[in-house]
Amino acid sequence: MTKTLLMAFAATVCLSLDAVAQEAGAAIDAAATAMGTTTLQSIQYSGTGTNNSVGQAATPGGPWPRFTVTKYVTSVNYTVPAMRQEIVRIDNETPTRGGGAGPFNPSTGQGGIRPIPGDIIQNQNTDGRTEIGALTIWLTPHGFLKGAAANRATAKASPARGKTVVSFVAFGKYTVTGTIGDRNLVERVETRMDNNFTGDTLFEGIYSDYQDFEGVKFPRHIVQRQGGYPVLEIMVADVRPNSPTALDMRGNPQRGGGPGAAPAAAIQIEPKQIAEGVWFLNFGAPQSLLVEFNDHVVIIEAPANDERTVATIAEVKRLLPNKPIKYLINTHHHSDHAGGIRAYVAEGIPIITHEAQKRYYEEQIFKNPHTLNPDRLARAPRAPVIEGVKDTRVLTDGNMTLELHLTRGNPHSEGLLMAYLPREKLLIQADAFAPRPGVPPLPSPSPYTVNLLDNIQRLKLDVARVVHVHGGSDPFEALMTAAGR
Repeated sequence: MTKTLLMAFAATVCLSLDAVAQEAGAAIDAAATAMGTTTLQSIQYSGTGTNNSVGQAATPGGPWPRFTVTKYVTSVNYTVPAMRQEIVRIDNETPTRGGGAGPFNPSTGQGGIRPIPGDIIQNQNTDGRTEIGALTIWLTPHGFLKGAAANRATAKASPARGKTVVSFVAFGKYTVTGTIGDRNLVERVETRMDNNFTGDTLFEGIYSDYQDFEGVKFPRHIVQRQGGYPVLEIMVADVRPNSPTALDMRGNPQRGGGPGAAPAAAIQIEPKQIAEGVWFLNFGAPQSLLVEFNDHVVIIEAPANDERTVATIAEVKRLLPNKPIKYLINTHHHSDHAGGIRAYVAEGIPIITHEAQKRYYEEQIFKNPHTLNPDRLARAPRAPVIEGVKDTRVLTDGNMTLELHLTRGNPHSEGLLMAYLPREKLLIQADAFAPRPGVPPLPSPSPYTVNLLDNIQRLKLDVARVVHVHGGSDPFEALMTAAGR
């Protein structure tokens, strides 16, 4: 009797799962028919709007800086699959706050410091043969239906307030969910992807104001969000289904990991001594700096990711094998400057940062789950030790002295710290001053740079050279000139 009941229960479960799969398949097919997805091999759409620089908020955990997009063109080739975004944006936020300038480009005179003059061109290719590339394409409305059809075996459907929610599991770990409205149009797509700094991060695409373009339904209003904050908002002006230009695009593996991705380059840290007891630890920008004390060292800045931190720690041990790392100093919360802090915590190294960042790190960065791509801290959890600075903190052993000061009121980041070595007369700064070699000065001095100089003068620091976390150094006079003094 028990065996018969178990067999009956198993048969009921199989029938229920089959019914769920059939319901999902029916919803996918109905939406594909209504939206014209079935015969869609490529698409190109364009418009204007706004976009935001991810990880560059003025306040810890706050929204990212917004730029005006004067030209937006996206081309998708579903047959490869591949996608290309072409964006022209201008830096006209008033007042300018937060990061997002990017590295300085001497050929255009752009980047390095905000506000950025002129048109800023941002092009990005996405290879849909990688995991992250595929997910990026599936976050678009027609891309979602094609992704759901390709992963039909794992698709499920459920009703929600007159709409149908369809989800499927991709690559064995990503759940992609789309909301289909009563007119069989995709209104929303979301999934979680790994970010080395913020962990399993929610990515969303929200689509509305659909219109027919040569038999293909496409939204006129696109909103994309990451981690709950907007990253793109576009009013679509033109849509070209089965665009030959888009179909000719083959893409390349510039984004994401998984099959088809280019292998990551090995990280080779190259120490460069810039003063007695002070080194740049070079590998791209931003960079870390090493300050040597009698029986220990201090590292300033933990950029990038786990791999960068591991390579940096290994090089410090090689360079000064008998001096442990006592502290990591974090200048501010931007992801390019703090992406490697979790690996320092995994090594048991305390972090010194401004108190404005402390809660953000404790309640988000060190608590967010990292299940999609577990990092060192996720694999071996350890409570972080974070020491907050208010205005000033001095580290000294009687020989080397390192002062940390709040850069009060700097628009780049709340709680931005600068480091000062009085014996060497070196000021170490991040993102408040960027030299512009070989190009004319900005039309007016950057408020970020003016503020930095004001803080140096307020603190009466005797500075001979300004050292940039993004690489290089300049005489103090260059800062004076850039600030219009």
